[in-house]
Amino acid sequence: MPPRSIETQCYATTFDNERNSDTLERRAALELESIKGDGLHPFPSACYQIMTMLPGNEKCVDCGSACPDWATVSYGALICMRCSGRHRGLGVKYSKVRSVTMDHWSHQQILQMLEGGNQQLNGFFERHQLSSVGQSGQDNIKKRYFTKAASFYRNGIHKHAEKVKGSGLYKGRKVYRKSCERC
Repeated sequence: MPPRSIETQCYATTFDNERNSDTLERRAALELESIKGDGLHPFPSACYQIMTMLPGNEKCVDCGSACPDWATVSYGALICMRCSGRHRGLGVKYSKVRSVTMDHWSHQQILQMLEGGNQQLNGFFERHQLSSVGQSGQDNIKKRYFTKAASFYRNGIHKHAEKVKGSGLYKGRKVYRKSCERC
């Protein structure tokens, strides 16, 4: 068998990634369907894989530390353990914090994490001149999260996740982004 050309290899890799992504989204949809209701559950594995692959989720949304394993559910973003303490200090009115691996999650909270993401939140903050570049600590976190803009984002992601929850079997971020563009 002759070796593949670069174009063929790239196409095959793209096809495999899309196929794996589709399979992962189907697994996530089935996991989410199995936990619908009022109960709390460990974070489903396929949902976890999707969440960690979201752009920007490889580092803490606030300080940039690698491999965050805590979340601010209110914003659908991943944070490090140090920043999770800072977020807890804000109070649940401003930021609800969960451990991705140790805590149990509601269906709604998992959807907020799948539909949010660190890059999305940081982009929102940058558009509202609330960037954390070169800043850290509790004062910076208060500066970002005690604002009308942050409240708008919190409410928006919550409403968006409710809409996704009511639309039936989870279809992935791309589908819901397209449907929002038409609104």
